[in-house]
Amino acid sequence: MAGELDHPHDRLFRAVFTDAGEAAGLLQGVLSGELREKVHWDSLKLLDGTFLDEALRESESDLLFEAGYGDEEDQLRLYLLFEHQSTPDPWMRFRLLKYCCRIWEAERRDEPGRSELRPIVPLVFYQGRRGWRHSTEFADLFSPAVRGWRWVPRFAHVLVDQTGLEPEGVEGGTRGRIAQLLMMAASGRHADAALEAAARLAATGIFSGAVNHFRLFVLYVMATQDEAAVRAFDEALRRHGREQGGDVMSYAQQLLEEGREEGVLRGKLEAVEGLLRAEVTWSVIKAATGLDEAGYRALKARLAASPRQHGNPT
Repeated sequence: MAGELDHPHDRLFRAVFTDAGEAAGLLQGVLSGELREKVHWDSLKLLDGTFLDEALRESESDLLFEAGYGDEEDQLRLYLLFEHQSTPDPWMRFRLLKYCCRIWEAERRDEPGRSELRPIVPLVFYQGRRGWRHSTEFADLFSPAVRGWRWVPRFAHVLVDQTGLEPEGVEGGTRGRIAQLLMMAASGRHADAALEAAARLAATGIFSGAVNHFRLFVLYVMATQDEAAVRAFDEALRRHGREQGGDVMSYAQQLLEEGREEGVLRGKLEAVEGLLRAEVTWSVIKAATGLDEAGYRALKARLAASPRQHGNPT
C-alpha cells in the first residue's frame, strides 16, 4: 500500500496522460490555434524514454509524444513536462532546453542516417500555489545588453499555468479532467469545488482497460488530502451515484489490508531467499515457511507482477 501512495503526482500524471487520447485532449486546449490546427491528432503516439535530470525525478515528470504535422509527411515532437513543485522555477527554461537536447541526441543515435532534426514543442504543465511569473524565453536569462546577440539561443516553451483556472474551466477527456481537478485540489486551490467536480465526473465515468483509474483516483485523494477531505470526496461520490468499491473510507481500509497482506508475503519470500543463500534444504524451508520450491517460484512471480513492485496502479 505504501508504494501506491508514494510519488502520487507522478503516478497520476503518467497513468492518465500516457493515453494518447487523454494527452490530445489536454494539448489541444493549450496550444495556439495555428499549431493546434496543423497537428494530426489522430496520429499522436507516446514514445519511450524519460529525459529528466536524475536528481529532479521526484519533482518532475515528462512524456514525449510524436505526431504528424502539416500537409506533408512531417513529424514533430510534443514534450510535456509536469512540474510537481508548488512554486515556479526561473531556471525551468534552462533545464527544458537540456531535455530537448537529450531528445535530439537520442534521435541522432537511433536514426544515424537522418539529416534533419525533428522540431520539438516543449510544454510545461504547472499546478502550484503561486502563479508563474517567470519568462518562458531562454534569452531572458541573459542580461538585456546581450539578449539580441546571434550567439544567444532562440528558445521558448509553452506554459500551461493552471493556477488561475477555476474548476469549471478544466478541459480535456474525462480521466484527464478528473486528474487535473484532483491536482488542483492537492495544490490547495478551490479544493472543495475541485473535489466535488472530480467526484461528479468519477461517478458518471466508465473506466476500463489495463489501469484501474477509479482506484488510482481514490489513492491520489488519500495521499494528498486529510481525512475530512477524503470523507467529503466519498460523500460526493455517493451523492452523484458512484457505488463502485463502496464507501471510500472502507475502500481505503481494504487497500490498507491488501498492503499488509502483501508485506507479509514479501517477508516470507525474503525469508526463503535467505535460507536458500544459506544452502538450507527445501524440506527444512517448507517446514519453516510452508513453501516448497514450486510455491516459492509461484509467489516470486506473483509479487514480481504486482503493481506495487512496478509502480503501475492497476
